[in-house]
Amino acid sequence: MKHFFSIGLALCLTPIAQAQVLPFNEAGVTMGHHHIMVPDVATQRKIWVDILGGELQGNPPLQFVKFPGTFLILSEGTGTEGTHGSALDHFAFNLRDLASARDKLAAAGVAITDVNETRFDAMIPGGLDVHFFSDPNLQTPIAHRAMALASTDPEAQRAWWEDVLGAKTMQEGAMTVSTIPGARLFFVAADTAPAPTRGRSLDHTGIGVRDVDAFCNQVAAKGIECERLFGGAIAMITDPAGVTIEINAGLESR
Repeated sequence: MKHFFSIGLALCLTPIAQAQVLPFNEAGVTMGHHHIMVPDVATQRKIWVDILGGELQGNPPLQFVKFPGTFLILSEGTGTEGTHGSALDHFAFNLRDLASARDKLAAAGVAITDVNETRFDAMIPGGLDVHFFSDPNLQTPIAHRAMALASTDPEAQRAWWEDVLGAKTMQEGAMTVSTIPGARLFFVAADTAPAPTRGRSLDHTGIGVRDVDAFCNQVAAKGIECERLFGGAIAMITDPAGVTIEINAGLESR
């Protein structure tokens, strides 16, 4: 059933005045969504909508939350474990008012760690490690920032994201950062191979493309096979470390 919920994002969203995802890169890719599958969707809704200000649309069993730069899909499921130990270790947002969000999350019982004036980490129920960073000049109260991908060969994983998804890499001081529109990508080394994301609380991440079939044909030339679903309306690919990536079309107009 998990893929049914994701296709609803591509087919059932109603247009809004301001697009939530960013324009495509040269490979025709933009950040799309994170799909969260947990038994208690109501708690997720309280955190992401009531506390963090995401825009909720849809009705159970499909609910999605819009943020600048990405969507979250919330659906009922029995994800085996959280993000730690998986190939997608955590994801992150920028906040215009860091202290206010931190206090509200703590008051709701969310475990807060690594607190300083510029950031904090929150362990969202379901074992979702989410990092928050201060950006007082942010034009919106919150915006998607990054995701951290773990593998035993982070440079090979980075090269795959560059080759297949058009990620661009640059140096920021001593830090190497790759990007696709809507997300900074950090590739971190793991001592042992992390678990694939599929079947966990953060089951997969997603990208937006212009045309799903055309994109699948494009990556087939690189030896990447798409798992086409629902007559090809969406597709799935998996990176070398086990991060499942859903491919959708039409998100940029939502």
